[in-house]
Amino acid sequence: MKKTILLVLFVFTAVIANAQDKEKDQFTKDTEKLIEMSTRPALQPTIDQFAGMVPAEKKAAFLKEVEGTFPEFFSSMAKVYMEEYTHDDIKQLLAFYNSPIGKKMTSKQGAIQQKAMMAGQSWGMKIQALLGKYQ
Repeated sequence: MKKTILLVLFVFTAVIANAQDKEKDQFTKDTEKLIEMSTRPALQPTIDQFAGMVPAEKKAAFLKEVEGTFPEFFSSMAKVYMEEYTHDDIKQLLAFYNSPIGKKMTSKQGAIQQKAMMAGQSWGMKIQALLGKYQ
């Protein structure tokens, strides 16, 4: 009798653990998809800048290798997101990024980041000037 109860308990535990693993797998996949959707467009200006430093005859190979780095990058970023967001949060973010305004935001992200960086540098110089007054 004890063996039967232990066997049932073991099978029940294994089924629950397997279900949790599948949920985590989907959570990871969804999070990696979100990272790709939200960051790839923002990275493109940087990639283009680096590609401009590569001789034309080597550019295709360079870009292929850069492309090969994305899965590892998206996976490491997904771990960070998964510490802060629930799977439901990620699903809602995916819905946003798949919406018309989310797609527009993503498509403009690289250009906005470059302009924002210039604005931030300008502001930083003003703060340095202010700092000089107080030292």
